[in-house]
Amino acid sequence: MKLSEFGVKWPVTTSMIFIACVVLGGFAYTRVGIDLMPDMNIPVISIITSYTGAGPHEVETRITEVIEERVATVQNVDKVTSSSMEGVSMITVRFNWDTDLSEAANDIRERIDLIRKYLPDGAENPMILKFDMSAIPVMVLCVTADESWEKLDRIVDKKITDALKRLPGVATAVSQGGLRRTVRVKLNRERLKATGITGQQIVQILHAQNLSNPGGNIRSGIMDFLIRTPGEFTSVEEIGEVVISNSDGIIRLKDIAEIEDGFAEKSDELMINGKPAIGVIVQKQSGGNTFAVSQEVRAALPEIQAQLPSDVKIIEFFDSANFIKSTVDNLRSALMFGGIGVFLVILFFIRDVRASLIVSTTVPTSLIITFLLMYMNGYTINQISLSSLAIALGMVVDNAIVILDNIKRYLDRGVNPRESAIWGTAEMGTAVVASTLTTVAIFLPIIFTSGITKIMFGQLATIVTMALIASLFSSLLLTPMLCSKFLRHGAKSENTWLMRFGSVFDRVENFYGSFLQRALHNRFKVMMVLFVIFIASLAIIPLVGVEYMPQQDQGFLFMEVELPAGTRYEETTRVCKEIGTVIRDNAPELKSLIVTTGVTEDVENMIFSPKKASNYGKIEMTLVSKNQRKSGAKEIISRLRPLLDNIPGTVIRFTTTDPIGEMIIGASADFSIDVYGHDLEQGVEFANNIVKALSQIENLKDLEISQKLARPEMQVKVNREKASALGLNVSDIARGVELYFSGDRSAKFREGGEEYDIEVRLRPEDRVGISDLDQVSILAPNLQSVRLSNLATLDQALGPIRIERTEQQRYIKITGQVFGTDPGTVIKHAGEVLKNVPVPPGFNWAFSGNEKERIDSFFLLLQAAILGMILVYMVMASQFESLLAPFIIFLSIPFGFMGAIQLLALSGNRISVVSLLGFIILIGIVVNNGIVLISYINMLIRRGIPLNQALIEAGKSRLRPIFSTTCTTAIGMVPMALSTGDGSEVWVPIGYSVIGGLFVSTIMTLVMMPVLYSLLQRWLVTEDLRE
Repeated sequence: MKLSEFGVKWPVTTSMIFIACVVLGGFAYTRVGIDLMPDMNIPVISIITSYTGAGPHEVETRITEVIEERVATVQNVDKVTSSSMEGVSMITVRFNWDTDLSEAANDIRERIDLIRKYLPDGAENPMILKFDMSAIPVMVLCVTADESWEKLDRIVDKKITDALKRLPGVATAVSQGGLRRTVRVKLNRERLKATGITGQQIVQILHAQNLSNPGGNIRSGIMDFLIRTPGEFTSVEEIGEVVISNSDGIIRLKDIAEIEDGFAEKSDELMINGKPAIGVIVQKQSGGNTFAVSQEVRAALPEIQAQLPSDVKIIEFFDSANFIKSTVDNLRSALMFGGIGVFLVILFFIRDVRASLIVSTTVPTSLIITFLLMYMNGYTINQISLSSLAIALGMVVDNAIVILDNIKRYLDRGVNPRESAIWGTAEMGTAVVASTLTTVAIFLPIIFTSGITKIMFGQLATIVTMALIASLFSSLLLTPMLCSKFLRHGAKSENTWLMRFGSVFDRVENFYGSFLQRALHNRFKVMMVLFVIFIASLAIIPLVGVEYMPQQDQGFLFMEVELPAGTRYEETTRVCKEIGTVIRDNAPELKSLIVTTGVTEDVENMIFSPKKASNYGKIEMTLVSKNQRKSGAKEIISRLRPLLDNIPGTVIRFTTTDPIGEMIIGASADFSIDVYGHDLEQGVEFANNIVKALSQIENLKDLEISQKLARPEMQVKVNREKASALGLNVSDIARGVELYFSGDRSAKFREGGEEYDIEVRLRPEDRVGISDLDQVSILAPNLQSVRLSNLATLDQALGPIRIERTEQQRYIKITGQVFGTDPGTVIKHAGEVLKNVPVPPGFNWAFSGNEKERIDSFFLLLQAAILGMILVYMVMASQFESLLAPFIIFLSIPFGFMGAIQLLALSGNRISVVSLLGFIILIGIVVNNGIVLISYINMLIRRGIPLNQALIEAGKSRLRPIFSTTCTTAIGMVPMALSTGDGSEVWVPIGYSVIGGLFVSTIMTLVMMPVLYSLLQRWLVTEDLRE
């Protein structure tokens, strides 16, 4: 028994099946989580190793290169990049997609354990961090204070972060910035010289005097006593009383140093809206729901605020849920308005309210069933899933329209509703199954792609497939049943405007019939005209720009401020504060502004940190929602740039690229070039020549070279013979210098259940000049104090801020932002310009970043399109039992592509990964009209109707369902194409691609296909077909 017969003969059972699916789907909809993007596992592992006091060269040779060499041998490694900075080695390992990161992390850990003995003594154990989407901040809060500023650090830790950590779904809340309580032992250099005591001796004594050790047990009578030696410091004053030496009388620590219970010496600054602040980063638990966590935090903030001192204020800087909610709401609106548009189109073409309602039931039924399938597969409501439903919206009614139109034809002939429903469905059942399979076939290869293409579009392909299959069963089962119950022979709409539209369309059908008759008599002329039109339309291709991904305006602007190398962070802070004032005065769209400057000591959490140098500052701006402002992010940049270009001694660079987004989708700056070569000085000179050449490109701004040999260094060059004679080595001397000028924080002071650093360091006035470095003393193994000037010479030099490597070779990255045109045009122009820049021996360069990702993604989508077309061909060949008929249908695809490109050009959109997905969707959609038309032509020929008459009659009878399915699919995407809200940039190109391609290909289907069929009748109209 066929599905149509089952539905008609068992209406109650059919109704219960679909009601059950709708009820379960509705329940699933309430349980599906909300997020911006699908759950994804980014195959990235970072290895961070601290080597305090070492410069970039030492970090590179002694840490980075050693680890890189072993890590590169781990299975499934795709790319290894690294950055060696002052005191820190950061290695990023990107694996092939679908790699098990837990297993990969274990492999890396095993290899590092094997080489641990080859790392220098002063290096800490490497930290291995897996990239986790849950590590991306859900919210960023800033806490400010007036009178309570000195206590704010403890207030934040005790009353804010602790409270946030207890909320459901919150993994952690981390604070950064502010004043950290520290017991500062400020050494007096002159007193150290007078007593012959060194900093190393003081650190050793502090450790020895500040411990509590168990001593076992002692039994006395029936009692068992635990022996303990409680020796930890109980007060700051007690630290000053520690005896350092008693050889020439008792010398206490307070005699040679100032003991201060204060705050750590600041090396960085964080401000929000011009006011010092402490940042709080809220992260969700792995697999948690971003939107739900945000709601929990928002609900808790008023209660937390009520417990704080009156001058302490919590300011929300960033909440990812805002953009998620706005994006989801925009897509829901697109779905709603698209659904209304689809219903009106159906009503216009069918001219029967009952019949229109029957067809329209396919939309909610299919979408709700899709939500059930999404819930069963663990999907969330996100930008991709809702875009998928918006794409499927106009397509899910296509099958029902074709089925209903054929059922109505039987009803108009006087056949009773029951038999009309069965016969009409059976007659077109194979065609609608084939058309659905062709659409599914074009999506299927996308599921088997890899990388960001699979993450972005694999779920989209799966959800559209779910919706189409649900609509197919609805069309073959529910639609015939409803038609048999609610449609009657001879029923006509009494609505005047519907009748008027119907009469107009009747005239269109007659005109089309006459036109087709003339076209069939002038077949070669028609094909020649169509060929000329196609060739002429190719001229528009160069006018359409090319880019990797449409850049989303998420309401963020990022600015990097660079001052001359060596500038103290205090001066950097002052300049950034002035820039922030200019921005606030000239950007009414601004919501909040954060300034971060200086060097953070926390290598595990660098979210607020700019580049690891005191002369760099970072300004992050959040803007009001797109619906509340007239200017886009790049327009605001263009407005601010002239106001900031003339600040003396500063280089300012803008970007709208989110660093986390770079990690997720591989996108970086609009423009990126990698320069490969070992010699840093020569490499920087070469990179500068490239930048000088590129600066003539008008639309390329904010050019930056990642490497600069401009960091002033004071190099301590150890005389190894003299040092060795005293039992010292380079490491001993380096650690001694580090203690005096950077400080030793290994000793701890505990009070009230909290632990604080005891910092041993020269007092500030003893480390203000270069001469102060020469006068420090180093402790030799024989406990002799030796002046540094007797062991080493001091040389001034310029060194790199960082040394970057990729695939175990040094490289320098040049980045820039594109304004006023597309990146593809700028890259093409840059390629021509750089042909005139000589390349030094041992060096080469290549476009990287977005351009490389674009080429890789375009290639993957091209592979998917080719494989999809092969599958579509197989489906159609099976449908028609012909190897030639599918080629006739395929000829409408190039015209569809031209229509898509033309509408992209007219709408100001570019060819990107997203618009290419629209092209792939087109392949699956445009062939459906051809399948319906060719199937009907073949059916008429089987009935013995002459070829030309069959072509004209099939064209006229299929004109209404072809137009209606085309219009429903296109109208369903119009709200998506015209959307201007948050997140709309991602799906707008899909809408324009499909709408433009669909209308052009539909015209070609109705004109070209009958003409081609007539030309190829000798091979198409076989005896098997006639039989």
